[in-house]
Amino acid sequence: MFAVERTRIIKKYLLENKKAEVAVLSEILDVTEVTIRRDLEKLETEGFLKRMHGGAILNEIEESPYLIEPDPFDEDRQEIGQIASRLVDDNDVIMITQGLTSLQLARNLGDKKNLTVLTNDLLIALELTAHSAIKTILLGGDLEHQSRGVYGNYTINSIRYFFVNKTFFEVEGLNQNSGFTVSSIEKANLIQESLKIASETICLCSADCFGKTAFYPVGALTLAEKIVTNSGIDDEYKNLIFGQDIQLFTSLQVYEGHV
Repeated sequence: MFAVERTRIIKKYLLENKKAEVAVLSEILDVTEVTIRRDLEKLETEGFLKRMHGGAILNEIEESPYLIEPDPFDEDRQEIGQIASRLVDDNDVIMITQGLTSLQLARNLGDKKNLTVLTNDLLIALELTAHSAIKTILLGGDLEHQSRGVYGNYTINSIRYFFVNKTFFEVEGLNQNSGFTVSSIEKANLIQESLKIASETICLCSADCFGKTAFYPVGALTLAEKIVTNSGIDDEYKNLIFGQDIQLFTSLQVYEGHV
């Protein structure tokens, strides 16, 4: 079983039971207790749990108080966040645009060293404050109540003062004809500006958004050099991405080492 699948099962078990014993998880997942302890150590680094003698308890204090609405795509977003974090290196300077999938990426950056993150997402900035090895720059501008993202002309102008190695941008639609699309003109404008300051551009898009078109265009699919999605993506859309000569990252590919 791949590590990302074990992690997902362990998280689900802890959310349901609030605590877990190493021996029980070892039996459920059919792996050694040493492997389970490593998984628990990583999850403790992310702030998801606290290790105790012989097991772990759910770190409910670290659960974000800001995500009030339940998210039906949370597991997909977690998977994408874990995959995307592997594209971030120590000493990188990156931009992460606002979004719930982007937030999952931020939650998997705790083990990076000397990382600088530029973002317009208040939740991402708060998430990263827990890690002293990560420098976080929160862009100024108009704070959008629902998304807690910062947008507007001031934000756009602020982006132009920076240069980053990689921009991770989240979209709500990906279609052969309409390209990348999002739900607001403010978000479209911000992503377009963020792509201009990056050496490398990486799109985060859940599999359910492939084939869909949101209201505002960001640009052609070729704006992204890499796309990260979850393992539920249809073969039809894999072929579409491959046909555009864009690297596609899914959990299976990453763990099989095919990319």
